[in-house]
Amino acid sequence: MAATPSDTPELQEFPPPTPAPPELAARAAALVQAHPECFWFWHPEARVRNLEDVRLVVEHLREYGDRRAWFEAQDLHRCLSPLFKKKY
Repeated sequence: MAATPSDTPELQEFPPPTPAPPELAARAAALVQAHPECFWFWHPEARVRNLEDVRLVVEHLREYGDRRAWFEAQDLHRCLSPLFKKKY
C-alpha cells in the first residue's frame, strides 16, 4: 500500500529558518538580478526570504562573480554578520 501525503508527517526544518529583514532581502534580490552569471540555478520566481538565502547569495557572488561582485558580496556580508551573532 502506497503512503499518501496525509499518512506521512510533514517535514519541518529544525530550527526553522530566520526570516531576513525586508531591506536585506531586497538588497540580496537586487544582487541576484544584477549578477545572473552567479545564479544560473536560481528559478526566476524564487525569492530571498531568510538569512540562509542571503548567505547563499554572498557565497555565490564570491565564488562565481567578478571583482565587483566579490566586493558587493563583502558589503552584503557585513550587513548579514550581526544578524548571525549570538546574543547572550
